[in-house]
Amino acid sequence: MKILYVITSTEIGGAEKVLQELALETFRQNHQVRVLCINPLGAIATQLHQAGIEVITVFHKLPGKIIQKIRKEILSFQPDIVHAMLFRAIEYTRLACAKLDIKIVSTPHFDLSKKSFFFRLADKVLKDKDTLTIAESYSTARYLIEKQGYAKNKVYLLPNSVDPAKFFKDDTLRQHMRKQYGFHVKTVVCVCVARLAKVKAPFSLLQAFEQVYARNPEIRLVYVGDGEERAKLEKYIQEKHLSQVVFLEGERADINAFLNMADVFVLPSIEESLPLALLEALQVGLPCIVSKVGDMPILVEHGVNGFVCTPRDVTLLSCFISLLTAEEKTRQEMGKKSLEKASNQMGHMKQYQQIYEQLITNSFHVKTNQ
Repeated sequence: MKILYVITSTEIGGAEKVLQELALETFRQNHQVRVLCINPLGAIATQLHQAGIEVITVFHKLPGKIIQKIRKEILSFQPDIVHAMLFRAIEYTRLACAKLDIKIVSTPHFDLSKKSFFFRLADKVLKDKDTLTIAESYSTARYLIEKQGYAKNKVYLLPNSVDPAKFFKDDTLRQHMRKQYGFHVKTVVCVCVARLAKVKAPFSLLQAFEQVYARNPEIRLVYVGDGEERAKLEKYIQEKHLSQVVFLEGERADINAFLNMADVFVLPSIEESLPLALLEALQVGLPCIVSKVGDMPILVEHGVNGFVCTPRDVTLLSCFISLLTAEEKTRQEMGKKSLEKASNQMGHMKQYQQIYEQLITNSFHVKTNQ
């Protein structure tokens, strides 16, 4: 079996991490794997290269040239399946496969409802090129079928999941990390694992944290991730004299260590589908504060294992942070509920392999109520 993956980016992010795990699992099954990236190669590409997987950039300033390059690679590699992830990679792949008899699988990993009318129209026009769309969240599946007109029998729900062998509660690791940072036993640490991009609302979180810190100087905020908002955050942190209590740790491989160090996980995104970072936090047993977007309100039950707030509502976000940082018993109870939520998440990498094999043999069928 030959699988060609096409993705918009190979920088560190949720969709990119899924691509990495999926490509590695397919490679471990002794299948031929090649990865195309429509942007310059990033850290994920380097790691895949080191594992023995060929990763090629088809980057060009002109979209038409990218489409031509994707088509050329398809004709050269002759894959059984082309699996595209993220919006631009999906649309370019659909165009590149025009008039080719090839099976296309798409996995969005984004909230299409937040895209412009033009993007949504382009998706509607090109959607029928797909053999199968694998939706990584309930919200994505529902939107594609109800608003974009996808056929029910061509949309399969396979929610994101994380490996419990990589993300787990570890008290020894917690003590080590807190000692490394010099955090007092009573210090309450909030962590946000996300790209420092506007869509993740890191500045709103910083403003909310500042309000809480003014009343409770024993709290700390740690960002794990990098992006275009970093300079803005650094400037604000310096101006407000917060450099001793707010930490910008950049992209890190040891996410499990930072989650174990933390007491509260916060992700106030403006848009999401089903973020891996949230699943990882649940696996570690953290109470979570998230915004009401995508599938996050499904996994974070308001008042049970965390709180759900309106995107961009800094005041409400600060109230929830204040509540959790002030009440240790509440954090512990909610953390236990997060672990229960995590136990219901099923691994999905091997399911992808089964889907590939069934698609090749034309034996895969999506069950519908019709």
